[in-house]
Amino acid sequence: MNSELDVNILVNHYHKKLSELINQNVLMEAKIASITKDYVDLEEQFLKLQNGETEDNEEGFDEWANHQPDKD
Repeated sequence: MNSELDVNILVNHYHKKLSELINQNVLMEAKIASITKDYVDLEEQFLKLQNGETEDNEEGFDEWANHQPDKD
């Protein structure tokens, strides 16, 4: 009887630890996916800024160009 009890305790403990590790793994995978998405978004934004393709940049330039004093 003691050996059966020990095996049951071992199996229950094993399942508990396995569940904890799986949950941690799922959480880490979700964090990696989130960080990867943030990185891709920032990279796209950076490339747009490098190429001058943002609307804010164009509007800011137009506003700056229209307010320059004439050099005549």
